[in-house]
Amino acid sequence: MHRFRQVTRRLLGCLVLGLAGCVGPDAPPVLVRSVYVQEAIGAPSPALALCGDVIHDTSVRVLQSRGYVAATEPAGADAILYAAWYARPVSAGIPVGKVSLRLTLVDRSGRVLGSFLVISDAQASLLSKERIADLVREGVGMLGR
Repeated sequence: MHRFRQVTRRLLGCLVLGLAGCVGPDAPPVLVRSVYVQEAIGAPSPALALCGDVIHDTSVRVLQSRGYVAATEPAGADAILYAAWYARPVSAGIPVGKVSLRLTLVDRSGRVLGSFLVISDAQASLLSKERIADLVREGVGMLGR
């Protein structure tokens, strides 16, 4: 019976020590009123590089329709929306393979407020400016929900 108490105490002690790191102050919520939309980076092809304006303009319009102010300079914004293209390695005979577009919202301190894939493993040759605009509109519309 004496050993049972020792084992129980040790297990409870380990449990308390293990959970001690889980308890802590939460980061205060960030009030975001203005967002600077950064130009998209990392386009794997010239055709997708030309879509940078579509990504930027669509993001700004959606943010403004959701009540955010589109900041003209990063210094005057509460947060920055980054857009980055990612491409899978090129396979034989295909100049550009599958691509993804990730949007990331970061506050002034560098804390990530949201990150999501707008385009996930899509065939680059099948993406038109209209399709990209639709996908960005849908993805940016998810902010704040």
